[in-house]
Amino acid sequence: MPVRILTLVTNGRGGTGPGHSALAVGSQVYTFGGGGDGMGGNTSRSTSGWKTLGYQSYLTTNGHRPVLVQFLNRVREQRVVQYVANSIASDEDYGTSGVCSQQVSWALDYALPNLTFDPRWFDTPFRVYHCARRLGLVQREQYLWPQRASLNVLAWARIANKLRSDYPLAYRYSPNGWTP
Repeated sequence: MPVRILTLVTNGRGGTGPGHSALAVGSQVYTFGGGGDGMGGNTSRSTSGWKTLGYQSYLTTNGHRPVLVQFLNRVREQRVVQYVANSIASDEDYGTSGVCSQQVSWALDYALPNLTFDPRWFDTPFRVYHCARRLGLVQREQYLWPQRASLNVLAWARIANKLRSDYPLAYRYSPNGWTP
C-alpha cells in the first residue's frame, strides 16, 4: 500500500492560491487544514487540523482543480499513520501548528528511514511536490482534473497557466494537455 502525496493545484474554483498538500495511505486521505483542502472545516469532535477521509470521495470533491498524485517509495506507511495519530493526540491545529504542506513534510520526514524530507525554506504544496521528485521518492505520478470542463474560461486559464509554469511535467504529460 503505497504512500501518496496529493498536490491540489490552486484553492477553490477561481484558479488562485497556492493549493493544498495531503497524504494518502491505502484508501484513506490524511489532510491538514482550515478549508483549503476542499472539504470545509473539521467536523470531528477533535479540534485538531487533521481530517481523515476516503480517497475516492476526496478526489471527487476536489475534481474542479488538478490533483497531482505522487506514488512514493521508501516511505513507511505505518509511520505516516502514526505521525498523524500523534499530531491529532497533541491537538495540533491549523495555523499555530503549521499549514498543510508543513505537516505533510513533517509526516514524510518521520516516515523516511535514513533520509530527511526538507523542501527548503517555507514548505508550500509546490515545494513538497518538487522535494519528493528531487529526493527520488516518486515511483510514478497520476494527474487528475475530471471537472475541468465545468470551470469558467478565466479560472481554467489561471489553473492551466499555473500548471504550465509550476508543474511543467504534469502539464506536458496530462491527458489532453489539460484542455477543457
